[in-house]
This record gives sequence, C-alpha cells and structure tokens, in this order.
Amino acid sequence: MNDKPFVLNNRFTVYPELGLIKQIEPIRETRIEPRLMNLLCILVAKQGELVSREMLTKEVWNDYGNADEGLTQGISYLRKVFNDDAKTLIETVPKKGYVLRAAIKAETGAIKHSILNKKKVYWVMAIVLLAVTISVYFIFFVNRPDPSDEFRFKQSPDVPGYHPDIIKNKQKQGNSDAMPDTAKRPVQSPDLKK
Repeated sequence: MNDKPFVLNNRFTVYPELGLIKQIEPIRETRIEPRLMNLLCILVAKQGELVSREMLTKEVWNDYGNADEGLTQGISYLRKVFNDDAKTLIETVPKKGYVLRAAIKAETGAIKHSILNKKKVYWVMAIVLLAVTISVYFIFFVNRPDPSDEFRFKQSPDVPGYHPDIIKNKQKQGNSDAMPDTAKRPVQSPDLKK
C-alpha cells in the first residue's frame, strides 16, 4: 500500500497512513478502514488500467470466502465517499473488474499542515482544560475550614472570621473568663512555723 498522500481529481486529498479522505470543496473528512484504503491505493497504482476482481480479492481480502461480496460493497462505499453516483470515477467492467479514471497528483502538504495544526489546537485545549480543573479543585476543595472549627472561630477574636456579636454579648453578661481580683493581687499567706 502506498503511504504517501495524494490528491484525486483536485477535489480529494487522500492520506493512506491516516485512513483519511478529505474533500477540499466543500470541506468534509471521511475515515475509512485499512482494507478499503488498500483497495483505493491499488486502484490508484493501476490508474487507467483494468484491475481484475480476482486480483483485488486476493490482494485486499486474502482470498477470504466472502471476498467477492466484500469487494462489491467496498467499491460502493468508495463511490459514496467520492460522490461518484454516475460511476465514472470508478468504472465497472462487468465480470472483469474496475478501472480508476481520475487525475492523481502528489499532495503538496498544505492540508497535511492544517491537520497537524488542528492536533496542536486540541493539545492546547486539553492543557488549558486540565489547568482550569486543577485550579477549581484548589479553589473549592483545598484549604477550606473544617465546619467543626466554625464555633471556635466565631468565639475567638484572635482568629480571623470571629463574630463580634458573641464578644459583645459576653461583655454584657459579664466576662466569666476574667480573672478574679484575688488572682490579680495575691494575698500573702501566713508563714507556717516549722
């Protein structure tokens, strides 16, 4: 199978290695299975010549039992991809085989570069999406206060986020945490005699 890209009738760029047929105008991409790409490449290699059904079934289907039916379906599918309703691109020679009637030239590379650029865009998008996901994780799930600490936070003026109403209420009710006067000025205990 030929792995080099080629252009068919100035309308389709074929990338055998990728299994891709890209219609130039209007833009449309079609992926085909390796067996059908192999069939197309054989027809391209024998451009303008009759390619027998026996040769195609042997080369593409390895003389598989239903190869003849597979060949008919494969040709039909390729005609749909190439919009060949009139059967002029891939001509059928009854009971003998097929002839590819197309202008074929080497692919210049412009479309191949656009495919590579598209892949780069996908990679950049994937990296940006990953960065956003990680950022959201750290913003919403890491370093969040434990809900059980909320009571402690609200009562302690040393910790940011305390609730000033709780402090005001404590001051109105009297500060139970305040030191008793005796603790402020200790009374000397009498000397104990030994």
